Amino acid sequence: MGRRQILMGSMLSVAVVLAGMAFAGGSPLFIALIAVLGFFLYAARPVIQAWLLESTPKNMGGSSIGMLFGAQAVGAAIGPLAAGMVADRYGLLATFYFLAATIVVANLLVFWTPKTTHEV
Repeated sequence: MGRRQILMGSMLSVAVVLAGMAFAGGSPLFIALIAVLGFFLYAARPVIQAWLLESTPKNMGGSSIGMLFGAQAVGAAIGPLAAGMVADRYGLLATFYFLAATIVVANLLVFWTPKTTHEV
């Protein structure tokens, strides 16, 4: 099937779950959607790492994983700040739509990533 399709399916599912969380509000369904969200987010991480390692030269594997972890740390630091600013300005519901939109943009970036020799 390929890592790209798995990653895109997982990210699309995350966007759908986030949109569903916005509609679920304070219901018990919201808690169930958090569990589903975690499933898709954690399932995507090893696929991203494997795709990165297969796309980089063998002698650059450690550096590429370090760059990935650094980018994830920057995103983890900036994400809550950006989400808080959106929530303060537009409300908590808008935060979920903002997060879903960022996942859709990330999915588009994955879609436009050049294909490797394994995928052609």
